[in-house]
Amino acid sequence: MSQVYTVSKDKVCDVWEEVGSLLNVAFLNHDDLDYGLEYLKEELVSGRQHLFLVVKSKEIIGAYTVELIDYTNHRVALTSCMGGKKVFSKNTVQQYEDWARLQGVTKIRAYAKEAQARLFRLKLGLQPVMSVVEKNL
Repeated sequence: MSQVYTVSKDKVCDVWEEVGSLLNVAFLNHDDLDYGLEYLKEELVSGRQHLFLVVKSKEIIGAYTVELIDYTNHRVALTSCMGGKKVFSKNTVQQYEDWARLQGVTKIRAYAKEAQARLFRLKLGLQPVMSVVEKNL
């Protein structure tokens, strides 16, 4: 059974070589990104985002990052990057939701392309609430 672990900001560099390669896959197929892997690492080391490891039989099989955003009526956990295999199962989703509740989170959210959105719907039960479009100036 897979376990989910959070990595404290002062330990991110200790696991970054292995985890960075998993998360980097999320950036490879995009030409125009707002930020890259090094920016994400800085977000984690500074504590502005949180790093989660999915571990099975003492092996890291996946990782994802989460930003907590406070709005007037809700605290949102935004999944900002994900990489690896079998990151979300019934067990790992429950562990993530338990962590989120302890942080005062009232909604879990993720920005995703359609194929990723299907995964989030199937594995996490997330429902679409909006589409985001943009134009660079």
